[in-house]
Amino acid sequence: MSIEAVDVIAAPAAAIVALDPVRSRMLAELRQPRSAAELARALDLPRQRVHYHVRQLEAQGLVTGAGERRWGGLTERLLVATAEAYLVSPEVLGAAAARPSADERPDRLSAAYLVAVAGRAVQEVGALLRRCRESGRPAETFTLDAEITFRSPAARADFARDLAEAVTEVIARHHVEGPGGRRHRLLVGAYPIPPHTPADAGPNREQSHD
Repeated sequence: MSIEAVDVIAAPAAAIVALDPVRSRMLAELRQPRSAAELARALDLPRQRVHYHVRQLEAQGLVTGAGERRWGGLTERLLVATAEAYLVSPEVLGAAAARPSADERPDRLSAAYLVAVAGRAVQEVGALLRRCRESGRPAETFTLDAEITFRSPAARADFARDLAEAVTEVIARHHVEGPGGRRHRLLVGAYPIPPHTPADAGPNREQSHD
């Protein structure tokens, strides 16, 4: 059976279950269908404990049945994670979740503002994914991910100015007012890549799903 590439966890109870160290290891092992016996051997855990954790994961919709397999005269139930990877949405924190500033002119050079905007994107796109799964329709998304090296802070500032002007021009050319259109959110952010992060395969990676 096919599983989702990424699932965004929005329910606090599901987040609590998934964040348990043993259960998160189980989710990683269950990217491919496995039996409880295989899980017990892979994680070096007693079968009874494995069954307990599996029940918790199934109750939150993080693990599901994947058929049966006969082995050694026995019939084993196979299990699989509902996604290859998971991300916890900020909405799990409720009122304590980070949110972008409501100011008309927020501090766009603030790292905290970037984190809050990224968190909002996780929450909104996660909700979009859930709606698309229910309707069976693809999500209308577009992603541009790139790396760039600046010679100096001044060069970085020049780039930010040029990019803002270019994006503003493109938005003005395509934006429409009035009813009948579908609103989209565009995010552009930049930050220094942490040391020891592996280099990507190429300078630009662009994906779209229309």
